[in-house]
Amino acid sequence: MKNKYIVIFVVLLVVAISLFFMMNSTEEENAVKVFYPNAKKINLVKTVADDLQASLYFPSVKRAYEVDGEIAAYVVSCVGYNGPIEVLAAIDNEKDSLLGIQILNHVESLDYAEHIESDWFLDRFKNLPLNKYLNLVILDKEKPEDIIQVTGATISSQAVVTAVNAAIGSYQYWNKGVQMAKVPDVVPQEMWQKDIHSFAINWPGGSVRIDTDEIKEYEQLSMDVTLINTTGTETDMKVKGPTLRQLLEKEGLDLSNYEGIGVTGRDGYYTMIDREKLAVNDIILVWEVDGKIIKDEEKPVRLALPLELGPYWVKMVSNIDLYEEISPKDIEKVHMFNPLTEDIEPYYYEYYGSKDKSIEVGKILRKFDQVDEKGLFTMGAVDGLIKNETISLVRQRYFLKVEGDNAPMNIAPTFKLGMNVKEMTHFSTTKDAVIFPEKIVEVVRTKDIKGVEGMFLEDVLLLAGIRWDEDSEFSAVNTEGSSIALTLEEILKSYIRYEDGQVDLYKDDSEIMNDLLRIEKK
Repeated sequence: MKNKYIVIFVVLLVVAISLFFMMNSTEEENAVKVFYPNAKKINLVKTVADDLQASLYFPSVKRAYEVDGEIAAYVVSCVGYNGPIEVLAAIDNEKDSLLGIQILNHVESLDYAEHIESDWFLDRFKNLPLNKYLNLVILDKEKPEDIIQVTGATISSQAVVTAVNAAIGSYQYWNKGVQMAKVPDVVPQEMWQKDIHSFAINWPGGSVRIDTDEIKEYEQLSMDVTLINTTGTETDMKVKGPTLRQLLEKEGLDLSNYEGIGVTGRDGYYTMIDREKLAVNDIILVWEVDGKIIKDEEKPVRLALPLELGPYWVKMVSNIDLYEEISPKDIEKVHMFNPLTEDIEPYYYEYYGSKDKSIEVGKILRKFDQVDEKGLFTMGAVDGLIKNETISLVRQRYFLKVEGDNAPMNIAPTFKLGMNVKEMTHFSTTKDAVIFPEKIVEVVRTKDIKGVEGMFLEDVLLLAGIRWDEDSEFSAVNTEGSSIALTLEEILKSYIRYEDGQVDLYKDDSEIMNDLLRIEKK
């Protein structure tokens, strides 16, 4: 009787497994039919991976489908960040082009790869020629074969491109008799920068590398915290790890002696934490969250700053740089953004599926008389977030999105959505500040001037970073180059009024200058 039950169990198990694969096969075939709605016959070709030459050159190819007698669709797989990403690549044999792709399966973390399944990313693979392999690029599509990556998901993007390249190579081999170059089934190791077991702390004259096992030997801080991203999402977690201050003390260093720290992640993301934030925050080097060791895509450690917003909570920390000197701010000029940048050709940056007008920060910096490389590029937002970057970081491939959702907002190839400074009120270098009047009006005192909110000039200048004493003198300059002198007493009685993209200067209720370009301290 016992053997009878065993036989029945085995039979049921075989049937269940068969049904599972039949269902998966049916779903996959239905995905193929989406690309070929008028096909009369679609057949699975299992032997495509059995050819020795093809399997050596294109190991990513798992199976293919014949469409009306010709191989036209390939199921390919490439290892991404966490594991295989399985892609269906559909080909138009008549036009010798790629119809498009679909992501069939993946195990990538949602934090890093949720957008590889989005239509705006998949659409980049439509109607592409098949005479060359595709090439992953960061910003600009200059050639037909270029694919712009998903911001913050370089490895996953490359895995999809590599998988599609295997399909292209296989198509050329089977359908055209052309042997293209080998395509691996994993993302090249050099792209990973995948030291998940240690990170470096660097300071003038020295450095130390901290092992993730070693970090557990320090005194541990366990704390309930809430991560708040700038998109508004909140995540409660219990974190555990030593503080940066404790690690430095073991090296004979005092965190209080430094003006700030720069933290870089393995994905290239960077944030600057100044002395003020270091003084009020425990910089926790987290290796455990909610009782579990952090995931590989967050290793070796991630930061937790309990009193700061998400942009400071860097994941997969690779380097922490200690800065002895940061030039203090002494703002002398406050510029209006629109007239300052009107002669800069905008760049239409595609960021998470939205292509919006953006201005490159490096081009703005060239307009300033002096930019101190040891100073900070500081951004402020409506929600109160203040974020600092180094000048060297923002000089290249760093943009301010000025249209679309959450604009003005900083964007760059290494910035994941939610780590930005959104609805920016102003930004500044050491000597110059620039304001966005349409946003700064939300955080300063106002009074009605001819039906429009007039902003207290005193508040605007203070928020932008200008400081003065009772003997300070100022001047206002408009876009035509005209200027008027202003005493401190007049500044305290003045307002700026923003309407239709133009800023006008008022004293009490009377306009004293139209189309204001800047206010400067003499």
